[in-house]
Amino acid sequence: MIDQASYFSVITPSWNQGIYLGECIESVLGQDDADFEHLIFDNCSTDSTAAVIAKYPHVRCVSESDRGQSEAVNKGFLAAKGEIICWLNSDDAYPPDLFPRLRELFDDPTVDVIFGDVLQKNYDGSPERIATARFEKRGDLVRWWSRDVKLHQPAIFFRRRVMENIGLLNEALHYTMDYEYWWRMSEQHRFQYVPEVLAIQHRQPESKTIVAWPRVYEERERVFAPHYGMIDGGDPGAFERERRLAMAKNYLLLAWSAPPRSRGVWENVLRALDEDPASLLTTSLLGLIPRAIRGHRHNG
Repeated sequence: MIDQASYFSVITPSWNQGIYLGECIESVLGQDDADFEHLIFDNCSTDSTAAVIAKYPHVRCVSESDRGQSEAVNKGFLAAKGEIICWLNSDDAYPPDLFPRLRELFDDPTVDVIFGDVLQKNYDGSPERIATARFEKRGDLVRWWSRDVKLHQPAIFFRRRVMENIGLLNEALHYTMDYEYWWRMSEQHRFQYVPEVLAIQHRQPESKTIVAWPRVYEERERVFAPHYGMIDGGDPGAFERERRLAMAKNYLLLAWSAPPRSRGVWENVLRALDEDPASLLTTSLLGLIPRAIRGHRHNG
């Protein structure tokens, strides 16, 4: 399977995620379709990763240092031999019978990109849920602070000709390299939505998008700000007010989701106020202020 072209190329960047990696590999191996290669690019993990991978001789693993997730995925893109490219992080997984379903969808030669929903398994005690995908207009990506676009990275699949056309991930990005990639991809290729669960996401506490959402926002601002003129409707001031109001709400949501009496509550409250001082008058913020003050004293 490794020495010849496969139909599916599954690319997994890895770094100290051994606790989840076994389930990731099993979810690929358990598909009712043997025509795949699973490529893992590991950044010299020091946990149980090597022992986990050793149990699966079919896996093609390269263990060497890299400059981050984007470079690791790019190594996979360059090494992939399959017709359909699949990017599956080490703490995510695929549902059963996914590959046969993808074959049906890609039997249509006009289909270049498929995206769908994900089943999110949460590690905070909340029940698992299906997160619906949403993407209609390319310009909606520029409104990165809104909820008009929900593209779930492990539930996006594309033909290798798409990758060959648009190139690789931007390795200078570490938090929003996927959305920047979809931005470039959507300029020339149509995204087809499938209202089905196409991947499983583990919302685990060490995930960088959970730990560092403010950095995600900062990076999306850098990526999409140059394109604001596409959709400001001739009124940049109104567009900026829209952004600030939405970001204030987003930071308040982060404050509410932060652990009680933690620094995260205080920091995100301050971010909300910086974006929109009128947030001070909202019921949501009034409920957060006592928690933020206690958290500041506790962690200061």
